Amino acid sequence: MVELSKLKAGEKGKIVSVFLPEETAFRLRILGFSQGREITLLKRSFFSRTFLVATEDGRVGLRRKTAEKILLSAENGSVSGAE
Repeated sequence: MVELSKLKAGEKGKIVSVFLPEETAFRLRILGFSQGREITLLKRSFFSRTFLVATEDGRVGLRRKTAEKILLSAENGSVSGAE
């Protein structure tokens, strides 16, 4: 498993768990961040402070502190450093 914040642009993974306060986790579920869903990291900002992520429902921008709390498993081996 690997944190979303460790992905490189273009890498994909499936969400294993989200370790965030319930209110934040609920909002992310509405945006497509739920267990078992595939996501793709599209872009990281300078110094990796923010991340642009594609879900099955659209695109979402996340802060680093949030991205660090989302754990992924490799999707067809596309996540480097995962398991």
